[in-house]
Amino acid sequence: MELPAINLLEEIDSVSKIHVLKRDDIDNLMVEIAKRVVVCLRIERLNVWLFNPEHTAIISMGEYDLRNHKFNKESVLQAKDFPKYFEALKENKILLAPNIHTDPNTKEFSEAYSKPNDIISLMDIPMRIGGELVGVMCFEKTGKVERVFTESEKTFAFSCSLVFASNLEARQRRALQFKLEDALKEKDLLIKEINHRVKNNFSILISLMRLSKNQGKTVDPKTIFEEYEQRVFSMLKMQDLLYQSKNYSGVNVYDYISELVMEFKQTHTGTSNVINLKAEKSELNLDSKRALHLGLIVTEVFLNYFKYCFLKNSTCPLNIHLSFTGKDKFILKLGNDKEGFDFNEKVKAETLGLPLIKDLAEGICEKANYPTLKSNYYEFEITTN
Repeated sequence: MELPAINLLEEIDSVSKIHVLKRDDIDNLMVEIAKRVVVCLRIERLNVWLFNPEHTAIISMGEYDLRNHKFNKESVLQAKDFPKYFEALKENKILLAPNIHTDPNTKEFSEAYSKPNDIISLMDIPMRIGGELVGVMCFEKTGKVERVFTESEKTFAFSCSLVFASNLEARQRRALQFKLEDALKEKDLLIKEINHRVKNNFSILISLMRLSKNQGKTVDPKTIFEEYEQRVFSMLKMQDLLYQSKNYSGVNVYDYISELVMEFKQTHTGTSNVINLKAEKSELNLDSKRALHLGLIVTEVFLNYFKYCFLKNSTCPLNIHLSFTGKDKFILKLGNDKEGFDFNEKVKAETLGLPLIKDLAEGICEKANYPTLKSNYYEFEITTN
């Protein structure tokens, strides 16, 4: 009984309209195309294979079999196992094999692929995106009777591959568009964060200046500028570390403390030999706001040490211990073993440094200990989460 004729032009027009499916639902797209194509070409199997980035293998993104209506994917054919077939694919031409078991380009996968799937004939059409060979669409006839595809069938199959490749390209463009949109959103958020951070930094500086004006007793302009230079550096170094890390949300605690100590030594001549940093290395980060407050605390301790200890006795040490007590906690201890002072009494005086240390510490520390007559150490326990 002769099968009814099929108008391939009408069918390819029908196939080309399957764009109504969601672009990212590529499995359903392929099944929908495959169901129509196998009927039009009177074959049983339609597969799509894509090259890996190195072009050393092709990976199945879909294998449809009309006989059982099954759809499989992610099979892999390695170039090293089927060198002649891959050489033929790279010629970028339509590959026709009326008998897959005897054709020189396909017989090498007769045992591994063709016989298990009962394939006798195939037509492979290269798929290109932007002129680049990205994969192959395989039209496979099963059974014992060989198949020779006509010119009109070749044209139809080639058109189907173009339709499918255009869908893949649209999906790729959409994925890139989403990435671009996400990147723009991230950039917008980053700009807002930077703007907020800059405004916050200036607000802190203005507040410090007001406090200094209202409470400070220092009248020497040089001393005032030197102190503010140190405070500004702590802010600047935090921004620098944020940029270097590409994180923009937090700074490495070890790196930040180390940089502050190094800068203080370089700025204040003669302190290199008496400031001792003992710190554990860690990848623990502290969010930018609390890092800024911590930097100002450390800066105020440095400044007080320099004015009230080092200038009176150049051999007076400043010991700094940084230790990490868990995945999200660290302890910073600063001071020396010399005679201490009553921090709680001194903080009542009309000065800027000590009240600032106390206010900032209360905002970021889980626990804070201040110098007493018995212990001349500050100890700050901070949790990063």
